[in-house]
Amino acid sequence: MMRVITRKRPAFMTPHRWIFVITATILLLGTAFGVYFREIQMPEWTAESEAERRAVDEAGLAVADRVYHHIWHQESWIVEGIDKTDNDVFVWITEGKPPKVIAEDDGVSLRQLKNTFLVEQPDAKLKRIQPGLFDGGPVWEIFYSIGEKPERYYYDFYTFDSGTFIDRYRLPSKTEP
Repeated sequence: MMRVITRKRPAFMTPHRWIFVITATILLLGTAFGVYFREIQMPEWTAESEAERRAVDEAGLAVADRVYHHIWHQESWIVEGIDKTDNDVFVWITEGKPPKVIAEDDGVSLRQLKNTFLVEQPDAKLKRIQPGLFDGGPVWEIFYSIGEKPERYYYDFYTFDSGTFIDRYRLPSKTEP
């Protein structure tokens, strides 16, 4: 009796095709994530560039180094930069009001405030220090935690010009649904 020899058909998904499919899937997912992230962030980026533009156009800023977004009693943008006379300045921008410009030398520096704060609160873990507005006036806002169990978070506000303590807000350790 004669044996029938049959050839096995090659597999449709070869190793090269698997590599292509996996690479294409990763590229597609990466592109989709990039588009999604850009779409989510675009309003924030637009508002930030508008604040920077206003600081340059209306407050005479030559170079904008950093832009802070602050929301407490009202939304504000603070642009840190250099004016046309080479002075370091902060520009507070709020909706419907002209920009307020304060030279960095006219206020307490971030480094001074940080050192003073850490002397007063040695067990605090700083999360953020940024300029802001509190009751319509320029301030430094310090966001920090203290290693209690459960960990508690605090906001301290200091006047921008002298570094005088204004107020402290303690966030609740738990929030109810």
